[in-house]
Amino acid sequence: LVVIGSSFIADRAESVGLPDVAPPVAVRTQTLTLEPGYRVVRGFVGQLEAAQQADLAFEAGGTLAEILVEEGDRVAKGAVLARTDTRALSADRDALMAARAALEAQLELAQLTLNRQEALEKQGFAATQRFDEARISVMELTARMDQTDAQIARVEVSLDKSELRAPFAGRIGARMADLGQTVGVGPPVLSQLEGAAPRLRVGLPADTALSLSDAHDAEAIFGQMRFPARLVYLRPDLDPRTRTRSAVFELELAQSDTGPAFGQSGQIRLTQEIEDAGAWVPLTALREGVNGSWTVLSVDAENRAALEAVELLHSDETRAFVRGSFADGTALIAAGPHRVVPGQSVDVLE
Repeated sequence: LVVIGSSFIADRAESVGLPDVAPPVAVRTQTLTLEPGYRVVRGFVGQLEAAQQADLAFEAGGTLAEILVEEGDRVAKGAVLARTDTRALSADRDALMAARAALEAQLELAQLTLNRQEALEKQGFAATQRFDEARISVMELTARMDQTDAQIARVEVSLDKSELRAPFAGRIGARMADLGQTVGVGPPVLSQLEGAAPRLRVGLPADTALSLSDAHDAEAIFGQMRFPARLVYLRPDLDPRTRTRSAVFELELAQSDTGPAFGQSGQIRLTQEIEDAGAWVPLTALREGVNGSWTVLSVDAENRAALEAVELLHSDETRAFVRGSFADGTALIAAGPHRVVPGQSVDVLE
């Protein structure tokens, strides 16, 4: 029975044919091109500030008589923004002008007297003492007129300082005083911000700051608004709190652009060139190796899959920049490397 059973099983096994060979796995490939380096786009958060900002105060105290601007108004350079009460200064100026007119009349009389004394002295009819007295009188009145002119000029300066003028073109910020209020020397009355060419100040790591060149181009982003930006200056010292270097970028606004508000947070995006040879591969071509390493699969001349070890240098949303054991022009399996094992025959799709 055992012999008969074994023969029966052997006959059945011989009657079954060998299984068909599985067709090669179809894969799509891309050619790896070695490049000398890659670009990295990095973002840094900063705050928008005015190129110039000033708290404006009067150089002389007084009662605030006029405020000609409101918060948010645009003003030109030199425009009058506010005035203090100048009635006392105007009265002083009028008094000095009257005193000058009196001195001018006295000087005219003294000059006529000097001319007569000079003519009489030449004819021998006047004493030298009288001539000297007339000459000294003219000199004294001339000096008193010069003194009065200096006093008038001083009052004019005080009148000029009673007007608060815009030091540059821009917009009015805060208003710190009201009409009728007595203002002293020093406390600000208005603040002004320069409206043109706002600047974004960001903190950069030391290595990133060293890679920036003069007038480096960048992009400033404020929500949905994007503006080209240019590096204005880079501070030479490190912030002791953040250990970063402050970089200031100037926004290039068109005439129709209103721009973001001062104090608003934004982001500066910098493009850096990294010199490190490698090639770009799609993320779908990577597969995890041992001990945290990465590998890709290439296709050799015999359409067999070969394992390539790679080092990941940089990645973005869809691709990675790697270097490894592959050569320039290698055919890389671009997707689905988990379906293939090294040494397996593959069918390369067009």
